[in-house]
Amino acid sequence: MDKDKVMIGDYIGTIEEFLPGDGTYSEDGKIFAANIGTKVVDSQKHVAMVEGKTLPSLKVGQIVFGEVATLKKNVINVMVSKIQGQKGVLNEKTMIYVSNISENYVERPEDMFGIGDVVKAKVIKIEPGMIDISTKGGMGVVKAFCRRCRSELLPSAKFNGKMECPMCGQIEVRKVSDDYGNVKLQ
Repeated sequence: MDKDKVMIGDYIGTIEEFLPGDGTYSEDGKIFAANIGTKVVDSQKHVAMVEGKTLPSLKVGQIVFGEVATLKKNVINVMVSKIQGQKGVLNEKTMIYVSNISENYVERPEDMFGIGDVVKAKVIKIEPGMIDISTKGGMGVVKAFCRRCRSELLPSAKFNGKMECPMCGQIEVRKVSDDYGNVKLQ
């Protein structure tokens, strides 16, 4: 058996040479490392594997936290960086479609979130190249930032259901989580 140290995404071989085993993934006929560890090639079984540290991965039903990366008309892109209750570094691009923002009708999804806002959501669908999350059911923004001055927004006492910037007075709308302001982020 052949052994080498590999990092995530390192090229291991082709599917003509080996079958992709544990700790690997294949793309366009090539096999790559899916985690950090030692490449192990079993030449008798023609299998390439990576033994070592597995990074946390997403599963349907998990609660995740991420930062809003982009806002589009019908979809919000969120970079997930933490799975609730688990340690480890994660960096997964996910999407919130307009139909998964709220139980109520959302006319302008781009108004419900701001770039850089931290979102609490539930993973609802995983397919190759696509991970969908939802902020329905009391989830949503746990930390919001003013679009004008980038200060942290606070729930407004004067404007029911809206957010207010304590620095510049800007009033904004967000799809706020039930535990807004009570989530400790690292």
